[in-house]
Amino acid sequence: MSSSSISSRIDEPLYNSRLIKNYIEYVKKFHPEADIDSILNHAYINRYEIEDQGHWFSQWQVDRFHERLLKETKNPNISREVGRYMASSEASGPLKQYIMGFMTPSDAYWFLEKIVPHLSRAFTLKIKKLGPNKVEASATPNPGVTERPYQCDNRWGQFEALTKLFTNRYANIEHPTCLHRGDETCRYIISWEKTPSFMWRRVRFFLISLAVLALAALYFFVPPIYYAGLIFFFASVILGIAIYSEQVEKNELVRNIKDQSNAARLLLNEINRRYNDTLLVKEIGQATSKILDVDDLFKSVIESMKKLLDYDRGGIWIVNKEETRLIYRVGYGYDTDIENVLKGSDFHLDRPASKGVAVEAFRKQRPFLVNDVSEIEKDLSARSLEFMKKTGAQSFICVPLVYEQRSFGIILVDNLRSKRTLSQSDMSLLTGVSRQVAISINNAMSYEELKASKERERNIRKLFERYVPPSVIRNYVSEDVDLFCGEEAAISVLFLDIRGFTSSSENMDVGDVVLFLNDYFEKCSRIISEEHGHINKYTGDGFLAIFGAPEPLGNHAAVCFNTACRLLDLSSSLILGDSPMGIGIGLHTGKAILGNLGSQTKMEYTAIGDTVNTAARLQELTKQFEAFPIVMSRDVLDKIDNDHPWNKSIMNLGQQKIRGKRDSIEVFGLSVFREGSLSVQGDRSGLVPLHRSKDV
Repeated sequence: MSSSSISSRIDEPLYNSRLIKNYIEYVKKFHPEADIDSILNHAYINRYEIEDQGHWFSQWQVDRFHERLLKETKNPNISREVGRYMASSEASGPLKQYIMGFMTPSDAYWFLEKIVPHLSRAFTLKIKKLGPNKVEASATPNPGVTERPYQCDNRWGQFEALTKLFTNRYANIEHPTCLHRGDETCRYIISWEKTPSFMWRRVRFFLISLAVLALAALYFFVPPIYYAGLIFFFASVILGIAIYSEQVEKNELVRNIKDQSNAARLLLNEINRRYNDTLLVKEIGQATSKILDVDDLFKSVIESMKKLLDYDRGGIWIVNKEETRLIYRVGYGYDTDIENVLKGSDFHLDRPASKGVAVEAFRKQRPFLVNDVSEIEKDLSARSLEFMKKTGAQSFICVPLVYEQRSFGIILVDNLRSKRTLSQSDMSLLTGVSRQVAISINNAMSYEELKASKERERNIRKLFERYVPPSVIRNYVSEDVDLFCGEEAAISVLFLDIRGFTSSSENMDVGDVVLFLNDYFEKCSRIISEEHGHINKYTGDGFLAIFGAPEPLGNHAAVCFNTACRLLDLSSSLILGDSPMGIGIGLHTGKAILGNLGSQTKMEYTAIGDTVNTAARLQELTKQFEAFPIVMSRDVLDKIDNDHPWNKSIMNLGQQKIRGKRDSIEVFGLSVFREGSLSVQGDRSGLVPLHRSKDV
């Protein structure tokens, strides 16, 4: 292994915090004179990192930790002693819980092989059974890792301690090969004594066997009265030994149960904390997804924190509009006097001298964890120290509310009575919560802005829909579409023109003319929309309507014909001048090009092509065939159902030459001289006659 690859792993997280916590517990108990803070600071290790079972330390950190540890304790054998201490260490409580679940030390060593990767990423452990009371353990460093001798000693002590959980005695260990003597792996031959209860069970078994053999051999040689005495003697001895062995076994069981109960208690506490953390994330996630009012959101978050987290107090501070202060909004666990202090003591962001934890968390957008306020007193201003004194804060976590590089405020929690050491996991959890809250704050603010502009957008859309079909607007708004990109589609086209409108209105007031056309076109537009068509453009006293685009429409030619009949019904009931209003409609179906035509400053969504031109020319034929206000091509006729009620009124007008086409086409007309609603003598109770509208 090259030196560069070795050095590349020296800063990697290799050792779980439980290993360091064993050292700290041992030092506190057996070397109280040692300065633990000095040891941790030398190794750049924080106390809350040790309390976090999910935290890992690098080789560089543990080397510096051991270096200062030797200096403080002056005990060269401390690593092995700490390894032995594992049997009674509180830090290894969950580990003991698992190990004690096995029946024999041999099984426990086998399980240790599975546990090691969760404690150290520096080496691989293999266990080989050599006998009922003997195993071989081989520890091989992982690529790029260089272990130190003290780590081998610590591992040795751990192997010794494991059997003490079962026999109350340390194991006997031989160490034939060692990395630090030039070998490729560290081998440990581990053996242990039988437990007292096991030995007494063996004695009881042999005595029973001996008694049975002796009684069987003496049956024919000893008088009955003496034989009965022998039976009584053997029974008494065996019973006494059985009672004693049971008592020894019971004592061992009581001791094991006590150890397991303590470990189980720690494990259950940890499980409950993790469960409550999960519930908190779930509740806050639900709140942030539903609540768009900031005050309601803060109340929901605080209630969830109060109910599910084991912090004594907590609060939320939010930046004001000018972003000059952090203002207390809501909290829990504070008595009335303290809450009054919080409400009257803002954190100033506009003062360069402000360097409290809350201000630093907000400005730097990073969380802070402090387990002892005295550790940071020298870095605080006089005002911050006074605030700490008033609130009685001892240990706390402060996390910023940040979204998209913008700070909205902070969340602060602290402990007074619980005395539980805050950890990296606590800070990570609150950091995750703060991000959700910050996102929700941003969403609430965006929602307010959206509400303010929604009505304006609705009005603009309604105005735009008068020029472009709504489906086209949705398409261009929801997708990245080229405004000048066209498409070819099969459509049906309806051209309508009002007959004699110019001559009938030339002597009338201009306002009346506009009023009439707008009213008529509104009614026509309603009919066309009901038939799922679109008026594409107006041509003075007429219009062009399209069916089958931009939305697909089944049998659009038949729908186009139905619409024409309804428009004819409407128009025949209206009065223009002194007679029923006459119209001409041309229908054709086929391929056309649809899209936005025009320039960058002026565009129009329309359809172009031979299909549109043919429909326009067929409408002109209604002037030639006055008895047929609807003229259509064979392409349209073929799409009309034979059972259509107005099908019998359609007549073949023969081959007709139309303007713009070289060849004549076969055309058909719908006659107005038929029974039913298409009669020109229909109801005249529609719009007010044009020449009277001025006096209405």
